[in-house]
Amino acid sequence: MKQDVLFISDLHLALEKPEITRRFLGFLQQRAIEAKSLYILGDLFDAWIGDDDNTRPIPSIKNALKQLSDAGTEIFLLQGNRDFLLGQDFCRETGIRLLDEYAIIELNGQRILLTHGDLLCSDDLAYQAFRSKSHSPEWQQNVLSKPLWLRSDSGTLVSVAQLLS
Repeated sequence: MKQDVLFISDLHLALEKPEITRRFLGFLQQRAIEAKSLYILGDLFDAWIGDDDNTRPIPSIKNALKQLSDAGTEIFLLQGNRDFLLGQDFCRETGIRLLDEYAIIELNGQRILLTHGDLLCSDDLAYQAFRSKSHSPEWQQNVLSKPLWLRSDSGTLVSVAQLLS
């Protein structure tokens, strides 16, 4: 019976980082497949411009996560400061359960608080102001309503400042 609970964060997967992606896919197939649960605590991707983005290496990552979920490993995800636009479509495709920005789990009789941690950067007022704006449903709907080609520039993320203009 599966018992291990695994935690990962800040992998920053991207096309430009094929070795990290290769290692992550290997981890899913060889180690995580034996675990009861996998918690991804944010920034799985270096940037996430919407659940409709299926450029490389996203399809292979989605497929591997779905295979892991189908094999009985529960997968949970907290959004990070780089992939806060990860949404329900991505979760449905992969079998992942999206968690709130603060989540409390019980593990071996202990209550544990999970968070990505960017909320704890309270001295960074500019970031916190951006974070507050960028997590609003209106802002996200505005960004995600733009065509994928505008949200990306030949696979390179357009700066958030450009999206806001």
